[in-house]
Amino acid sequence: MSVTPIVFDLEAAGRNANTQLRVTNTSTGDIPVAISVSEVTMSEAGEVSAASADDDFVIFPFQALIPPGATQVFRVQYVGDPELEASKSYIFSVAQQPVALPEGVSGIQILYNFEVVGSVSPLGGEADLTLLSSELVTNDDGTRRAALTVKNPSNTHAYLSGSRLELTAKDETGEQVWSRSWRPQEIGQTVGVGLVQPGKDRRFVLPFDLPEGGSSLEASIRYIGRR
Repeated sequence: MSVTPIVFDLEAAGRNANTQLRVTNTSTGDIPVAISVSEVTMSEAGEVSAASADDDFVIFPFQALIPPGATQVFRVQYVGDPELEASKSYIFSVAQQPVALPEGVSGIQILYNFEVVGSVSPLGGEADLTLLSSELVTNDDGTRRAALTVKNPSNTHAYLSGSRLELTAKDETGEQVWSRSWRPQEIGQTVGVGLVQPGKDRRFVLPFDLPEGGSSLEASIRYIGRR
């Protein structure tokens, strides 16, 4: 099966407090699907902690039997605190359910479970990212990468993939050796969305192979927002 979207943004109240998830059955048999919700918090290293949060949303239907080739639309409505002080982020687990096998038949069922990330922001919130540090790191194979630590000083969730990034390497004398920039789309395609929750730091080791030369790294980030 396939699920769209895999990332979405809502507001705590008003017309932007709801969305739709579309689940398509690309197999040749019926697929039973159920959706559950967990609120997530992320560490600086990106480790996720989750707790059940089904009461924060009304999902209709919350489960469905999808015929082959069909698409089921699940309506998602936020019904939590309409006066959030800071964004909350959730994982929506879109899980294929096991089915009873015919009598006398045994076998292994492979069940798919898609995770969709949804965040709810306060009304009128403005996301931002600031750079705390940047450094050159080297992989075991000698490949040089950039490690960035960023902070979200706002009350609204932000995305590294909503930023324009520029890296500059300098030698021991402070002379520029090379400089390169990346657009938000390029970051999203390689790093992923890069969620940074309100008031928190995240450290990213970027999967870009950097040119040779330079002993120190400078970086600048301009937050644009996810499109």
